[in-house]
Amino acid sequence: MLHFYTPSFADKALFPSYSKYFAYEYFFSYSVLWKEAIGLTICKTDTALYMHLDVDDCFLLPITDDLPKAMAELEAHCNESGQRFHLECVPSEQALELQKLGYTIEHVRALDDYIYESQKLIHLSGRKLQAKRNHISQFERNYTYSVRSLSTKEMRDECYKMASTTWLETKDCDTKEIQDELRALRLAFDNWDTLGLVGMLVCVDHHLTAFTVGEIIDDQLAIVHFEKGDTSYIGIYSVINQLFCSQYLSDVKYVNRQEDAGVEGLRKAKLSYKPDLMVEKYRVTKQ
Repeated sequence: MLHFYTPSFADKALFPSYSKYFAYEYFFSYSVLWKEAIGLTICKTDTALYMHLDVDDCFLLPITDDLPKAMAELEAHCNESGQRFHLECVPSEQALELQKLGYTIEHVRALDDYIYESQKLIHLSGRKLQAKRNHISQFERNYTYSVRSLSTKEMRDECYKMASTTWLETKDCDTKEIQDELRALRLAFDNWDTLGLVGMLVCVDHHLTAFTVGEIIDDQLAIVHFEKGDTSYIGIYSVINQLFCSQYLSDVKYVNRQEDAGVEGLRKAKLSYKPDLMVEKYRVTKQ
């Protein structure tokens, strides 16, 4: 039977150090930032790294070079322990492989990750992205702004203060989703160097207006973990997205901006950037 435990920084080497998968759940940063919110536990054997999410009582795809053997080991664990055999967020390539092995798969659209070419986000070329260029031009005409790296603890603390207070004044800040995200953001800021994060902030007239936090996996993939801004400044999200990619991600081929969670406004915003790829994710069960 498999024995699961809460991951720590000592487990970093167990996770992929390159873009083996494009889905962001399969990188070490995810396990650290979101483990409390989702009740993440892990188990490492000679066959695979297994991850279980208590919040949905499900497993993620085993990280392994021998998927059939890993699935057999996971099934045996579930049969012995009585735990539910149910996988979520399985990328399409592995889901189709599992389907051939006799498993049942179901696409879960709300969990698909949006992938963009970094050069597209930098240059915003073409008619379809004209609106984004217009937003940036309008912002640049209306405001005097500066850009800084999130290189110091003081800058990161100021960003957290704005995200957790001022920018929440018009929202219900007691929701679990917001509190979970703030906890993850605090963990990111407190473990900045260990997680290898990069980030920047935008100030308008010396007032913090937006910030973004990302991670470069390798030359193929970067992940945007957090992006926050004061929406009273028209065009601020278009500006910080473009600036962050141009200053930090220009040598990376693809940028993962995560899923839309089925939120209509978020889906519309992510689709408006015309994703180059979607990391389709599947639910996997066995009848």
